[in-house]
Amino acid sequence: MAIAEVSRKIARAGVVCAALMLALPALAQAQGPVYVAQPPTPGALYRDGQSGRYLLGGEWLSRPDFGDLGQSAGWWRNVASTEGWSPVTMPNSYNANDLSSLSMSGYVWWYRKDFTLPTTGAFSRYVPRRFRHWILRFDSVDYRATVWLNGRLLGTHAGAYLPFEFDLKGLRPGVNRLIVRVDNRRTAADLPPGPSGGWWNFGGILGDVYLRTAQRVDISQVQVRPVRRCPSCAATIQDQALVRNVTGSPQTVSLTGSYGRAKLNFGSAKIAPHGTWTAQATATIRHPRLWAPGHPYLYDATFTAFDSKRRQLASYFTYSGIRTIAVTSDGRLTLNGHLLDLRGVSLHEQAQGYGAALDLAQQQQLMAWVQEVGATLIRAHYPLSPEMDEMADQDGILLWNEIPVWGVASRYLNQPAWVKFAHSFLEDNILTNQNHPSILLWSVANELPTPATHAEATYISGAVALAHKLDPTRPVGMAISDWPRVACTSAYKPLQIIGFNDYFGWFDAGNGSTDDRDSLSPFLDYLRSCYPTKAIFVSEFGFEGSRSGPVEERGTYQNQSNEAAFHLTVFASKPWLSGAIWFALQDFAARPGWTGGDPEGDPPYVQKGLVSLAGALKPAFAVVQSIYKATVQIAPDIQRSHSRRTR
Repeated sequence: MAIAEVSRKIARAGVVCAALMLALPALAQAQGPVYVAQPPTPGALYRDGQSGRYLLGGEWLSRPDFGDLGQSAGWWRNVASTEGWSPVTMPNSYNANDLSSLSMSGYVWWYRKDFTLPTTGAFSRYVPRRFRHWILRFDSVDYRATVWLNGRLLGTHAGAYLPFEFDLKGLRPGVNRLIVRVDNRRTAADLPPGPSGGWWNFGGILGDVYLRTAQRVDISQVQVRPVRRCPSCAATIQDQALVRNVTGSPQTVSLTGSYGRAKLNFGSAKIAPHGTWTAQATATIRHPRLWAPGHPYLYDATFTAFDSKRRQLASYFTYSGIRTIAVTSDGRLTLNGHLLDLRGVSLHEQAQGYGAALDLAQQQQLMAWVQEVGATLIRAHYPLSPEMDEMADQDGILLWNEIPVWGVASRYLNQPAWVKFAHSFLEDNILTNQNHPSILLWSVANELPTPATHAEATYISGAVALAHKLDPTRPVGMAISDWPRVACTSAYKPLQIIGFNDYFGWFDAGNGSTDDRDSLSPFLDYLRSCYPTKAIFVSEFGFEGSRSGPVEERGTYQNQSNEAAFHLTVFASKPWLSGAIWFALQDFAARPGWTGGDPEGDPPYVQKGLVSLAGALKPAFAVVQSIYKATVQIAPDIQRSHSRRTR
């Protein structure tokens, strides 16, 4: 077994007993895989979150949909047999090795997990077993999930990249059976739109699955918001926690917390049956140590709930960083009062053989390449996994956080129901990820119609207002497709940040107006004249590199390196530019037939990566690395710190 596979299984908390697997191979072949219920493993793969979490890892079973499940009243009995099921580990993309058109369009798949409840772990000795309430959490499922426990429907959810939870009802003392139906067929109204798309539609349970216990109450959500009125000011920490009563009787609860060494007292409340208390408290850090790339100082933030007799019921832990992000009146982005000229990479959470279901080692490799190339910023077309967000916090990498409102047809921007759906995704994203100091901005879309329509302007205005209401501490931006002769537009007025996707000399975006790369510099100046008060990024630039060959030949390593150096030189001549992001860090699967503009491309792969699918660094990696590391990405004289976090 390969080392990577061993790491994958260990990281996902366990394998089936080797002796059992060796003893019963014949039975497995005759009647399906031998499957033994396992208890979940205490703990989580990232620290942010509630206490009492258990990773529901180890071995699961999966199978394609043959139309024989979920079709009749007695269907639940049909899943008792393991025949037709195959063992998998979580997370899992069921079409990871299928790059057919049918796979891109999507289909239905089933997952099964038999488990027993933990008998020890993060339980309060003061709380009787009858008050222990269990919650099931999925970090990400693509795209529609229907979930049953012991034959009882728990609920449904639509949309990837963000977590969702169900209260567990109908648990048994012994073995419990979880069934998940996943349907990754996407319509043009979904996010991202289907059935085609800009990156492969890998279906499945793409994130980790957890059980967590709540003892009378659950700290379901926390908000940790550091606010500084000026670069030299003290920091006010505005904390909010949602404390949910999971019982059918009133609960009197008090909540305390800490932020570094500062103490927080939220007071107490009597919470109605199944009600929620919104608890708030503030603290002051008079001489804060600041978070920034190069010295990502992190404060520990904790929340603890007690009953009326001071017996601990629940706790929550998260990291927090104090920093100030702002846009100056002349359109420059600042961090802690220092001007930014960031250099970054865009990425997709994909790997050969794994689809979009990366394990911890693969996520760490992506982050290692980001740091090796000298990038201080990551952009993705969707919210990244919790593990990637936490690594960015700890390693001092900024994140361009974007929701997958990508290439949406104009007709949907006119539909109130669709706009409400998109705004709901944005809200869930902000509430889920707002505590990460690494998040630089909230991006509300990528490449909506150009020129902007009235409906697009309305969507942008509403999304920006919502983002500022939920989080007034960060700017809001959007990535656009643009080209010469497109008029300046008032549709972008609500935005603080505009990202321009630059493919001058590669893609024809305006009837030949972007064919000549020498037209890039004057166009950037024109863009700046249109939006002089906005912080402007080059949110994408990149070129295919798949083979050696002449420098003037599209798709060669030599051409990729030459184009990278040319565009970065142009960017360096624009002192008002706030950053530039190479697309992409590693090659990835896009859609059937797609070559990325390379005349000798390899469908369906985009080969603009600085790293190949096999993990080899292309020659352009060294070119970009040299320029990135020579660029002053954050203005000098930022206070240095030798310590990254306090406990």
